[in-house]
Amino acid sequence: MAVRIISPSVFLSVKTDLPASKSVSNRLLIIQSLCEDAFVLKNVSLADDTTILSDLINSNESIEDAGEGGTTFRFLLALRCLQGKSGILNGSKRLSERPVQTLVEALNSLGAGIEYIEKHGFPPLRLTGGKLQGNELKIDAGISSQFISALLLIAPYLPNGLRVVLKGEMVSTSYIKMTTAIMHQFGVDVRIEKNVLIVPKGKYISKDVFIYSDWSAAAFFYAMAALKPNSTMSLLNLKDDDLQGDQVLVSLMQEWGVKSQFEIDDVCIQGIGIPEKKFIYNFTETPDLAQAFAVMAALSHRKLFISGLSTLKNKETDRLHALKIELEKLGAIIQVTESSLEVLQGINSSLLENIVLNTYNDHRMVMALSLFSLSGFPVILDDISSVSKSFPNYFLELKKLGFVFSEL
Repeated sequence: MAVRIISPSVFLSVKTDLPASKSVSNRLLIIQSLCEDAFVLKNVSLADDTTILSDLINSNESIEDAGEGGTTFRFLLALRCLQGKSGILNGSKRLSERPVQTLVEALNSLGAGIEYIEKHGFPPLRLTGGKLQGNELKIDAGISSQFISALLLIAPYLPNGLRVVLKGEMVSTSYIKMTTAIMHQFGVDVRIEKNVLIVPKGKYISKDVFIYSDWSAAAFFYAMAALKPNSTMSLLNLKDDDLQGDQVLVSLMQEWGVKSQFEIDDVCIQGIGIPEKKFIYNFTETPDLAQAFAVMAALSHRKLFISGLSTLKNKETDRLHALKIELEKLGAIIQVTESSLEVLQGINSSLLENIVLNTYNDHRMVMALSLFSLSGFPVILDDISSVSKSFPNYFLELKKLGFVFSEL
């Protein structure tokens, strides 16, 4: 069902509850499942990807459905291979279009038994048992960091640990750093020698953990502050020394006129106006920020060039293609390649009154396109339900800020 969104004129001193980090939660769930001693995860993400992963980890079903979650599917696949389980692992229609061949080949080279049920290189998969025994593999690091993280998380429980040789240029390296940092917190140190990751045989040590808020989700609220000068808001449970790579938002958004002041574990942000300049970035390590920045540039009529976006074509949708289509509906001029996006001209805000924007069943497209309501014109989105994938309470938080919604 389509929804019309109208923004308030200004945000004043509103406290915003962001979701707990989905990326951290999913890694911790795998570690928790492998640890011999129980420990407590506090403030676990309520995102669909995390709740599905949690349910499946404790499932004994022969057919397991990972839904839309790429991380859910890939982490669970590695875990099931370590456990030597048989069965079928599948997901949504879109998930069946997201490549998994690199991870399957890596796991099979270690001794897993994985077969493709339909299209070669893609889910669904049949697991036929097998026992992971190998201790070295080579893997293409340029497809998805999730493949590498999935292998690293189970590596301490292989008979001789694991030596991973990375081929090509690594993408989303901040997520690999997050994985190794979390493993370190639980007693497993990953050695890094140039392009080789070495995980010793070992065991995770139990430790109760509080999971802080998601910096990827914070991007959309930083964009609101930039687009509404003199507005202030407090984002709760965000640390300035967080493991999440998207914490780089603090410095990036300072360039867009947003000040950040940390107060214990919260951050107060205030927009003072976006400078007149062209912004140029390489988001190889932080591709999830691209949609918020693209919309922010198009709405503020700032030129923007972002490289390092090769992974976006294999997300919930082809995000580069989707951004180009939707922004050009509104009069923007957008140029995309296989790994870059450029905003050459901003939108004509008056076009928003008569156009329905498509969200492609992509949670980040929903949140990014909702920002267009800050133009002073309502924005109409065809469907907002996919936000539950990462931020189920997104629109509740917008209501606290003064946004108004109506179903069409």
